[in-house]
Amino acid sequence: MKKREYKKIIFVRFIMSYTILSVILIGLMGGYWYTQANRIMEDEIGRDNQNRLNTAKNYIEQTVLRKYEDNLQNKALSIRFIQNNTNLNLLLNKGWEGNLSRIASFRQDLEFFRIENEGVSNVTVYFPANDYAIDADSFYMHTENSKDAPYILKVNQAHPKKWAARTKADGTQVLTYIIKLPYETPEAPSKGYFFIDVSMDYLQKVATQMLSSPQDKLYVFDGLENMILHTGQEDVSAIRLLRDSIHSGNNGKKIINEENEKVVLSQLDSVHSAYDWTYTMYRPLSSLVLSSERLKKGLWASCGIVVLFGFLMSFIFSKQLYNPLKILMSHIKGLNPAHASHYGMNEYTLIGNAFSTMEKKIVNLESQAKKNDVINLLLGASLNPENKEVMLPGYHYSLAYIRLSESGSEGLKARYEVMERSLHSEFVPLNSKEAAIIYYVLPEQANDEAEIINDLKQLQRIAGEGMGFGAAIGNRATAPEELADSYQTAQLASRYHFLYGTNAIVAYSSILSMNAAPHLFNYDHFSNGLKAGDLSCVNGFIDGFVKTLQESNMQIEAVELAVLQLITHLYQCIIDLKLQHFLPHSNLFDELKKDTLLKTIASIRMLSSQIAEHMKQEGNHAHANVIRTLKIYIEEHLHEDLSLQILSREVSLAPAYISTLFSEGTKDSFTEYVTRLRLEKAATLLCENSSLSVSIIAEQVGYRNAQYFHSKFKARYGVTPVQYRNSQRKESNFHAIQQEPT
Repeated sequence: MKKREYKKIIFVRFIMSYTILSVILIGLMGGYWYTQANRIMEDEIGRDNQNRLNTAKNYIEQTVLRKYEDNLQNKALSIRFIQNNTNLNLLLNKGWEGNLSRIASFRQDLEFFRIENEGVSNVTVYFPANDYAIDADSFYMHTENSKDAPYILKVNQAHPKKWAARTKADGTQVLTYIIKLPYETPEAPSKGYFFIDVSMDYLQKVATQMLSSPQDKLYVFDGLENMILHTGQEDVSAIRLLRDSIHSGNNGKKIINEENEKVVLSQLDSVHSAYDWTYTMYRPLSSLVLSSERLKKGLWASCGIVVLFGFLMSFIFSKQLYNPLKILMSHIKGLNPAHASHYGMNEYTLIGNAFSTMEKKIVNLESQAKKNDVINLLLGASLNPENKEVMLPGYHYSLAYIRLSESGSEGLKARYEVMERSLHSEFVPLNSKEAAIIYYVLPEQANDEAEIINDLKQLQRIAGEGMGFGAAIGNRATAPEELADSYQTAQLASRYHFLYGTNAIVAYSSILSMNAAPHLFNYDHFSNGLKAGDLSCVNGFIDGFVKTLQESNMQIEAVELAVLQLITHLYQCIIDLKLQHFLPHSNLFDELKKDTLLKTIASIRMLSSQIAEHMKQEGNHAHANVIRTLKIYIEEHLHEDLSLQILSREVSLAPAYISTLFSEGTKDSFTEYVTRLRLEKAATLLCENSSLSVSIIAEQVGYRNAQYFHSKFKARYGVTPVQYRNSQRKESNFHAIQQEPT
């Protein structure tokens, strides 16, 4: 009995000691992992906030506001390069008197612009020389009549092409963007200001949709720490904390206790913003309390289960030593199903395989993390010290941006890594069709660009047609933080693939010396040839146009501008000729502009050929109707001033084109035809109306200067008007005498 009791006591003590040891160990480890879980959660929140701030910044600046900027600039460009008789160009040079119909038409155009751009509350054009303004709602003969007059009258003091927050007279808050008119003509003085107001309520609604919780708040401050934009209700306490954080220069997460509650403050420094804005986020940890509470409950439940499991193991261990190890092997097999079929393995082999699998997963995760750090370094999204450590020290860096014609950046990386290379480099896939190659260059090495070009050409040969790509080389970076600038210059050089072809290799250094001034083409030759149906003239102009763009060493902006002007004149010809059925259903510029210059010209040439062929087939009948209309108008208005410009408004054709049609249809120039018609009518009036004086007859046929009429009449008939009247009267009397009966 004593022996049994003794054995029972020993057995109980063994179980209790193991259980107590398990509780102590699990308590220590649970507390440690609980602390680590909180720290990891806080770090993850900070990183998540930074990602959200980057996303908010990119969406607000590069998507929402950039859309408004592009639409306003496209509007200004289309106004400038369509013919000079557009409403705005006339209003820039003249007052509103006598142009009310044009002002009404232009105001309606502004209203359509506001309707087409969601979020725009108003569009305004201010003409300071004549002190009047037009917006999408009204026309103000005097600018001071506008509710927005205090701002409009001082608009010359605002920075153009910059977004500025302001409060309008009616209390609404807007962001305003201004451009000067005429647009993109630095040598010309400012004749007006074109600006749009974007509703702050709309921007707040857009920004709010990007937040994960109603308690999260996004605030945007300008360089003077003035608040530009915020989501939700304005929180004075949150604004004060965020301004203190900005003032302290903290550029990351900051966790503080505010009214017995933890709050995460995060900011994105203004250097990452195109407008020098600082993006901040105020995020209470209570918004994540559900996830954290689940984590805590799961952790305590896990600890309780482990303690219970330890208690059971202590009981089983006293009877059978191998059972716990057997259960452990069963768990390892469940965690590593790849080796579940290898039943012949011993426990040590199985444990070794499990650790080997975990090691491979860790290596893959580290590789992916390094790739993400390099991408962030290229994009300038993060310049933390740990990101810079992914680059080898002691080198300069040159970056090549690669764009594939088909998806397959990972396959191209595999071929590049087995290729023999003269420079140490690293291939970084950005997405399925984009990649970057970072070249490590010694500081004293001067010809690295030539070696990089040879390296890229070799890769093109290895890749073959199935993986065709174009490359652009940025400027050299002397430090890892300059890689973002090298990436941006490489992307800028990549735009020249439009000029040189999608598979060309372009270096940023080669475009620095290019001419920024646009070439002045005579687009009237193209328009006249198109309207006359002269396909050879149209093709000749296009051939010369392409040759000039390819040989004039112009910057890509000048090339794109020339292409835009050509498409604009083509569009104007279509409108003049009333051939809108030739237009594609989508935007004309987007439809005609392709990824290369030659493809773009081919699409323009095809549409031009269709129009020229149509005009050639319909030309004779159309020309006859136009000439007949012009002749009738001239005969009915001989007593008025006549010019090609006046006739062009009657038939909606260009003056130069009317001159060409007139010469072909009448075999006389416009001036010769009008002069002949006026003098013939004057001769008739001299004979039929003897009571009219010569000066009155001169006015009735369109001559304001009687002396000039005398000279033109004598040049045609050889006698003065009086002599002509007398001679015709004598001849008439002579015929009357001859006809009298004898």
